[in-house]
Amino acid sequence: MSSLAYTGKPRRLVTKLHRWSGLTLVLFLFITAVTGVFLSFRWEIDALLNPQLFKVAQGDAVLTQTELIERFEATYPDMLVSSLTMPRLAEDSLRVSVKSRMEAHVAHKHVPGMKMNGPFNQAFINPYTGEVLGTRNTSDFVFNRVNFMPFMLRLHYSLFLEKWGVWFMGACAFIWFVTSFLGGLLSWPKVWTSLKSWKPVVSIRAKQGGYKLNYDLHRSASVITFPVLIVVAFTSVYLNLPDVVKPVIEQFSPIGSNMAAPKIGKVDIDEEIITPEEAANKAREILPNGNVYSVSRDFIKGLYSVRIKLPTDVSPNGNNTIFVAMKSGDVVYKRLAAERSGADTFIAWQVPLHAGTAFGLIGQILICISALALAAICVTGFNIWLRKHRSEQQLAQRRKSKSICTEGEIHPSVDATPATAAVSN
Repeated sequence: MSSLAYTGKPRRLVTKLHRWSGLTLVLFLFITAVTGVFLSFRWEIDALLNPQLFKVAQGDAVLTQTELIERFEATYPDMLVSSLTMPRLAEDSLRVSVKSRMEAHVAHKHVPGMKMNGPFNQAFINPYTGEVLGTRNTSDFVFNRVNFMPFMLRLHYSLFLEKWGVWFMGACAFIWFVTSFLGGLLSWPKVWTSLKSWKPVVSIRAKQGGYKLNYDLHRSASVITFPVLIVVAFTSVYLNLPDVVKPVIEQFSPIGSNMAAPKIGKVDIDEEIITPEEAANKAREILPNGNVYSVSRDFIKGLYSVRIKLPTDVSPNGNNTIFVAMKSGDVVYKRLAAERSGADTFIAWQVPLHAGTAFGLIGQILICISALALAAICVTGFNIWLRKHRSEQQLAQRRKSKSICTEGEIHPSVDATPATAAVSN
């Protein structure tokens, strides 16, 4: 196409790089795209599939968090509640994260998508009665209705390959990020400031054969969704490889969120500590306009961590965390969105941008559509390569056949049988 900016030798080089990098990634990108369609509405789909876990009949009054913890741990004496996520609506259940009491004093860095020990690590509780509605292990390789969304999340993040899968998918995301720009160069028009120049780039020739249809669908879907998918690709790199990306970010701005909350000291499970309500109230004193999203207990550090969402927070889970000492009730550390550096703010945007939740329902719909487009890009891209590959094979075969025929005409005695040679002589 003469209206494109890159032609000739540079275009052929970029084409090869884009083709082979894309072909290397096609299977993994397709898995990412399909799982991403579901994950764009992760909790909504989860609640739709499992209403018995997420929805309850509204009662007169909710039990205190302390009462709910005591009832749960009395029902499951080998398990310990590590975090409570507050219900948003009156008909919502209380979601809790749990772990084995034997692991209460084992330090570990939680990485989403990694296998977790114990019969289950998540439970759903009726906040009005304390009834346990159900449990599940979100890291199990189980494909059923209850575990459908955790299955999709872990497949999306690590392919169920544990730490190696996390790194592998991060590397795939980086290659995807680069090859997306290569694809953009191939589609870039000479006069890119004119909307008219973009028309042939996003047009589809539906009646000119399967190859051109595939090519046009591949290019137009890539160009139209490029602004969204390039952001998703970058956030994928960060979310899978934060320790690789953070040093780069720190070249531009310091990262205050790298600082860990100080350890007050281990607290025994049976020691007397303040209640989750008291910890939440301490946090509210600092941010009175916020809503408590979750309260977590860390017996290793001896701290409650209270996550609070302000109306201005980009994350639906809140961007503020207050750390309260379990024994004394003193606030010992704060991570506040208002006090964050530019790098901290940049990092805080990564998950909301990746999931689309930064822009509410519209953002989620954009991510869902873009994931569908990515799946189509993978299929059409593979079809383009396959058709080219078959065409090149057929051309090579014809050239080979022609070469054999030509050689036979020039040197008949070489290929001829003795009898034939005798006749010809």
